Amino acid sequence: MRTATDTLDSARLTVRRFTSDDLDLVARLLADPVVTQHLGGPKDRAGAEQTLRTRALDYYDRHPGLGMWATIERASGRVVGFHVLNHIHGEPDIQVGYALFQDAWGLGYATEMSVRLLRYGFEELGLPVICAITNLDNAASQRVLLKAGLTRKGERTFVHPALAGEGSMAWFEAHRTTWHL
Repeated sequence: MRTATDTLDSARLTVRRFTSDDLDLVARLLADPVVTQHLGGPKDRAGAEQTLRTRALDYYDRHPGLGMWATIERASGRVVGFHVLNHIHGEPDIQVGYALFQDAWGLGYATEMSVRLLRYGFEELGLPVICAITNLDNAASQRVLLKAGLTRKGERTFVHPALAGEGSMAWFEAHRTTWHL
């Protein structure tokens, strides 16, 4: 994941870097009020373009090996959403996370690629700790994170404008020395 052509595979999924050609896809995903109900709400096209630029395209060069990647269903070649292994907004902590189109919910994709990204982060990047955050009322994502081997470690609030309005958020951690699946 350190170069533009790198991909990372799990049993049913592949992640790849986003390109500027993916703006329509990102805009469609981030405009969905159901998908984004726990991600700060829907974004217009300009907001989606800013997210693509700052959290993916510009981020790749500044943080080799980390990023926000298009998640692709290997059997069909269809992009089903995105997964991240990147910094929490305004924080030094590295998080694992995801957003999937509604028709990809309930298929185990969030857990499957989260596990693969945790393995990649620990084994290939040598990260000591990987975190995750989710809204307190997002029980589905909390279950995904627990299934992926993260442990709930209480709650945290954040000052970055992208997260400040969310209030307290559920905080999860996995440590390289103790994580296993």
